[in-house]
Amino acid sequence: MTSKPKRVVQAADVKQIKDWLDRNEILLVDVRETTEYEAEHIAGALLLPLSSFDAEFFPTLPGRNIVLHCAVGKRSEAAGKMLLNEGHKHVVHMTGGMDAWKAAGYATEMQLLAPGEAEKAAEPTFLCPRPGDVLRDEFMTPLGISVSELATSIGVLEGRMNDLLKGETSVGVELSLRLARYFSTAADFWVTLQTEHDLERARHKVGEQIRAEIKPRIAHAL
Repeated sequence: MTSKPKRVVQAADVKQIKDWLDRNEILLVDVRETTEYEAEHIAGALLLPLSSFDAEFFPTLPGRNIVLHCAVGKRSEAAGKMLLNEGHKHVVHMTGGMDAWKAAGYATEMQLLAPGEAEKAAEPTFLCPRPGDVLRDEFMTPLGISVSELATSIGVLEGRMNDLLKGETSVGVELSLRLARYFSTAADFWVTLQTEHDLERARHKVGEQIRAEIKPRIAHAL
């Protein structure tokens, strides 16, 4: 029986990654810790520390590949293996990490924090947007639709739409159907956005606790 080929994390050098970044073809993810990122980071890199890295819920971004990096390449490769184990494809990490990036003479930036902003910088980065943000930024604003116009068109109270845009209320199945009918999206598009948003925050809040408390049920061979 032929064994299944082992999937490996693809590696790319800093020159290739710099070229991809300049062409805006990738999302660069920094898996170092917050203090390391604050001291120095690559401009535009998204911080997702390995200590709280959730491969199970790592998103895919249409049209842009993900490249992971750390200080020297060890943690980014480890994060890449976690993603492969969860079924992600085309996982790339930067060989040599920040050390190689700086050795090549490429620019970095420091995050200078004003008093009182340190706590804010340490907050986690969430990748699943609120449905209200998607509604405003990708539908209402580009199409020039006001809150009152949308509320009237889909048959809901204007106050409810304002609450949704501010993140103070959630999208249920009925509202998802109304928005889907008006914007010609899939019926579950809006409620799925809400579910992904809620799951990401729940995983960050209690995910580690749940993993520690609950062991997966494994079927034993008879």
